[in-house]
Amino acid sequence: MPLQTLQLDTLNWQQMVTAIRGRIIPNSNSKWTLQAPVDPGVTLLELFAWLLDQRMYWINQIPDALVQSILALLGEAPKPAQAAVTVLELSDAAPSPQSFPVAKAGTLMELGDMNPPILFTLDQDLTLLPVQGIQVTVNGADRTNDLLQKRPVALLAPGQNSSEVRFLLQLSAPLAPAAEGQFFSLMLQLFAPEDVYPQWSPDAVAGIGAPSTLNWLYTSSNSNGAVVFAANQVDDGTGGLRRSGIVRFAIPADWQPEAANSEPGITAYGITLNITSANFTYTPQLTKLLCNTVMAHHRWQRKAAYKPANWPPLPGNVVNLPVPSATVSPWKEFPPIEDTVQLTLTGPDNQATPWTQVPDLNSYGPSDKVFVVDRALAQIRFGDGLAGKLPRLSLSANAPITVSYMAGGGVAGNVGASSLWNAVQEDPAAPNLFVSGASLAMAAGGADTETLQEAIQRSQASLKGLNRAVTKPDFENLAITTDGVAIRRAYAAVGYDPQFPCTKVAGAVTVFVVPYAPRVERDGTVPKGSFVEAPKPDAGALQAVYARLDAGKLLGGQFFVSAPAYREVWLSLQIAVDFPLSPALRESVLRGLQAYLDPLVGGDEGNGWPFGDPLRPSALLKVAQIILGEAGDVLSLGVSLTGPRKFQSCLDTPILPHELIYLVHADLATQQRAPQGGGLR
Repeated sequence: MPLQTLQLDTLNWQQMVTAIRGRIIPNSNSKWTLQAPVDPGVTLLELFAWLLDQRMYWINQIPDALVQSILALLGEAPKPAQAAVTVLELSDAAPSPQSFPVAKAGTLMELGDMNPPILFTLDQDLTLLPVQGIQVTVNGADRTNDLLQKRPVALLAPGQNSSEVRFLLQLSAPLAPAAEGQFFSLMLQLFAPEDVYPQWSPDAVAGIGAPSTLNWLYTSSNSNGAVVFAANQVDDGTGGLRRSGIVRFAIPADWQPEAANSEPGITAYGITLNITSANFTYTPQLTKLLCNTVMAHHRWQRKAAYKPANWPPLPGNVVNLPVPSATVSPWKEFPPIEDTVQLTLTGPDNQATPWTQVPDLNSYGPSDKVFVVDRALAQIRFGDGLAGKLPRLSLSANAPITVSYMAGGGVAGNVGASSLWNAVQEDPAAPNLFVSGASLAMAAGGADTETLQEAIQRSQASLKGLNRAVTKPDFENLAITTDGVAIRRAYAAVGYDPQFPCTKVAGAVTVFVVPYAPRVERDGTVPKGSFVEAPKPDAGALQAVYARLDAGKLLGGQFFVSAPAYREVWLSLQIAVDFPLSPALRESVLRGLQAYLDPLVGGDEGNGWPFGDPLRPSALLKVAQIILGEAGDVLSLGVSLTGPRKFQSCLDTPILPHELIYLVHADLATQQRAPQGGGLR
């Protein structure tokens, strides 16, 4: 139930005067006989009512400074501007090929020929390799053509926990000595659910445990064999093949070309990926592989140092961004991103001291060296000596104020995919960088500075949000909404402790979670070999769910997070037919029964078989009969949870409240359908 807004100012002046006059006779024991406006006492009462009305109005108003402080206590202060992010595939744009050019971190990339320009900067250094093609083999089988035909490539055989994937980079020139130690990249796009965001998404979640152990190797000329890349030579953005991402490699000095490649003009370099200790929910599927990719943000660095011509030791001094002495640039009009501004001020003691950027000055005292950034006006404002320290500058310093910040941000950076970009220089006199790029994903995440009213609305929504695990639905909802691990179902078994499964333990809760797994019923099409009958979460996903529940549990509560407990189901069907069942119809019956018992899309509602729901032979018989239609009659259907024996055809087969089921095997036996009446058939 939402709280009603407190309203203090409920009476106007006339209502207060009327109420006060009604108290004159009883409070004066009828001695105050004249209540006309000409009476001086009535005049005073009207004056006091006017003053009270004013003060009640003032009390009823909440100043912005108080709202800012309350939001700060709630952790919901207005958010600064955000820069959009995308992923670019870079290429050499020089008139003649360059020898392993390097696109430095911070390189400005301009979108097309727009006015005003849309500018992004590269997040990391990237060495551009002259790649003519990439050959992919999985456990010795060449899968290059599958990728070219846009068919997903399984990186792990179904049911296996280890694999060897080999990438052969076909370069038009051998690696130059100058490229040693520099980083190049491979982008691995993987089949994944929509809520497991790729590395370049602003909603991507980091820090989740990997579902496998990955070792990246290269052929060394010094050891006559494969050598593992050192930890500081590999940056895996896929999270252990959990999501799409960019893997960056430092070029080894002893990287040996592959002698087996005999194509003229091509030098091949191999990278081997060894997957071990894999516990993926379903087989990871590679859908696209690209080289020379890098993430970029809608922002760029600005720096300046200057000495104001007039800076009296009084409140009201501001620093305009860009500062007057900044380098002449065609992009000065772009505003700063507030939380990137860094300022150093040299005071009368000639000591350069960093000042801290804060969203609001009201909660700071006269000695706090803080400032606020006004993005709309592109200004830095300081305190007045009461709320925030009053800045005083050194008279002898050449540049008492130095400022650095990121310009850009805002919704202007949310541009579409498949856009063409070119490297540009802020200084028109600087040489051309000869690097171009194409965006592989829509830029997203750009947002303007949040207004105070928007922050209030977000705070109100967060107060209504579910972030505490108290009731059974609370545990289940928190588990399902854990970011980055695609949990689809959850069941909280109250009183269940895995260490004492036969008794109910007070205060214990075990949450069984079912992760996403590909299903034709929901995904439309799924990669070949990715179907898993009984989806189980990996250890990293369980840890992520545990961390979310742990942050919201009650003090002293005890809970556990576990993979689902599955029961295997065998079915036996007797079907009467006029003609032998076709293989397609037989397969349809089996698929229909399997889907009905499925933990993700089964049940009468299609949302997964309900936890603990018993198996009813009559319901399964109905499913099979609907699929058969007029082609046959289901005479009987037996259910067994203990193997292909002791089938139960009449009574429901129970399972425990926290258990799920999946179909292992179904036997379809047919017999000739008996005539239903006289006449020809």
